[in-house]
Amino acid sequence: MLHRFHILFLSFLCPMLAIGMSACKKQDKSELLINQAKEAAAKQEFQKAKLLIDSIRILYPDDYHKIQKGRHALYEVELGEQKRNRYYCDSVLKIRQADFPQKQKNFTYQQNTAIESVGYYVHNEHVFHGNNTQRCYLQFKTDNEGRYFLTSYYCNTYPIEHSKIRLVAPDGSYCESLEVPNDGALNYRFRDDNLYYEIVCFNQKKLNKLMEFAHLHKDDNLKVLLVGKRKHQYPLRNKDLQIMLDGMELSFVLSDIHRLLEESRLSQAKIQYLKQRIEQVDSTTKKLSR
Repeated sequence: MLHRFHILFLSFLCPMLAIGMSACKKQDKSELLINQAKEAAAKQEFQKAKLLIDSIRILYPDDYHKIQKGRHALYEVELGEQKRNRYYCDSVLKIRQADFPQKQKNFTYQQNTAIESVGYYVHNEHVFHGNNTQRCYLQFKTDNEGRYFLTSYYCNTYPIEHSKIRLVAPDGSYCESLEVPNDGALNYRFRDDNLYYEIVCFNQKKLNKLMEFAHLHKDDNLKVLLVGKRKHQYPLRNKDLQIMLDGMELSFVLSDIHRLLEESRLSQAKIQYLKQRIEQVDSTTKKLSR
């Protein structure tokens, strides 16, 4: 009788011990995963840390407390990641801001507040004055965000109604912009006595890699071909070509500064959000533990 009781007791106890041991192993596994995630985050291996923490939700889909611990750990990992991102942005931002004065020194900031919501940096040689009023040339300008434009100024005794520009290299290769129609605003034409004037502004998309072509052939004698109802060709002065290339350098700096400022602000906003989420998880955990 006693022997049978021992057998029944052991048959009941063994499964319970197995379940208890399994639960302990699972609990140890969740803590291990969190510790491994913290170690990965300390090495700035943030994606690895996130995957480790995500394993807790997979292993314990119905264990609220373990999921809460995992969520807390995940927020801390993401917080560390955003702090790293902000530090990187701020570090590179200082470098690009230090580059700005040198790149900008030959450019003047212009803005007609009556008709323009943003201003533009224009090279001092191309600021509209006497020596540019009666010639054909390309004027480069860039706004504060590094978005650049190339404006074609045409002046002659006959109209051509041009809507495209083409850069032609000595070997015959060329690059042509997309068409920009006359709109009477940014792109317009007028006549003054016996001279015909045409102004056509090309944004980055309409330029169609024209600036890249200019940089590729910066040591060549390029020609500008204006394409419209009639065509007009003239040599691109070395000085004007260098102004275009210098303008590109300035636009790169301005674009980097704008992008880094935006990314730094975004990281700061995420940092504040994650701190709030961590506080909320801590508060919820404390309430449940009472």
